[in-house]
Amino acid sequence: MDVSITPNLPAPEWDELVNTSDDAWLYHTRVWIEMVAGLYGVEVICVTIRHNNQVVGGFPLHVARASPYSADCPRASSLHMGSAGPLVARMVSAPLRETICHELTQAVVAWAHDQGIHILSSALPPLAASNLGNARGVNPLVPAGWLDTSTHTRITKLTSEAELWSQLAYDARRSVRRARDAGYTVTREPWPDMLDEYYRVHVETYHRTGVRPHPRAYFAGIATTIAKDGHAVLWVGRDASNHPVAFHNCARFRDGSLYWTGCCETSHLPSGVNYLLFWHALAGAQEDGCGWYETGEAFPNTDDSKLKGLTLFKAKFGGELYRYYRGEIRLCDCASTSLRSRARHWIRRHLGALIHSGRSSRTDAT
Repeated sequence: MDVSITPNLPAPEWDELVNTSDDAWLYHTRVWIEMVAGLYGVEVICVTIRHNNQVVGGFPLHVARASPYSADCPRASSLHMGSAGPLVARMVSAPLRETICHELTQAVVAWAHDQGIHILSSALPPLAASNLGNARGVNPLVPAGWLDTSTHTRITKLTSEAELWSQLAYDARRSVRRARDAGYTVTREPWPDMLDEYYRVHVETYHRTGVRPHPRAYFAGIATTIAKDGHAVLWVGRDASNHPVAFHNCARFRDGSLYWTGCCETSHLPSGVNYLLFWHALAGAQEDGCGWYETGEAFPNTDDSKLKGLTLFKAKFGGELYRYYRGEIRLCDCASTSLRSRARHWIRRHLGALIHSGRSSRTDAT
């Protein structure tokens, strides 16, 4: 097997690998990896493995390099926005698959050592076929040498609309009805047409929750590039006056749909419009032929009030807990490295000041 590491995704072989892998999801696609790199200023690194002159495995990474004097550690992740991880062509046998995953990890670790990267992190997309079939098993990253840092996510199997409705919690069904009775409606609308309105409400929502808003260009990329290929679906909640007041953005890939992003005007939070949006997203995905709907990462035992609230909200729409496979490899102690780098910076700065002061004193004396 031949391993190669490049600062780009090899075309057209990368696209072919994504199309023939059960590990692949939207975040593995070239358009997503390159769009995020351009928006957030991270580097793209791609590790591929050839067998019999064909690319059979790959591992995409985004690299964020810290300043030598920064407290942050240089890190590489798969990916900076979204979960990707290693992928292997489905034609590969089980024993060879394990070998390829191990070789991909070893190549990434060797590269990271050479580049001075301190932390490697990876997350596997729960809606990829290989992970759906391994919902509660062994983290596939662990045999390849990763530390297991997995969390959970909630996924609903999309059956009939009647069954989906029966799986909603009682207060979720009541909130859906309350929003309808108050004149709220939900429609699926073109992303580009609603970009400005979405971003307006997104900024209000994030400021309300104390989180820094995403750059507008992030949603512009989703609206103009990702949605163009049917990989982003936007549901718009309108009040009785037909004003857009809330949004539910779904990612779509193959037979999976994901609650990607959402936002709501503060004054309309008590109305139940978010429940109405979520119900339309579930029913709409089922109607469009999707088999699964991921409502998002869940934290059943968290003490964080915000995460606890989100976890409870998502649980009201049915589904089951699945493992959200994650892994990490630490190549150094970042805390001590950061201390050392700051100490070196302090010494350079103050030693320079002392030398300059000594020179000034000698000049004044003469």
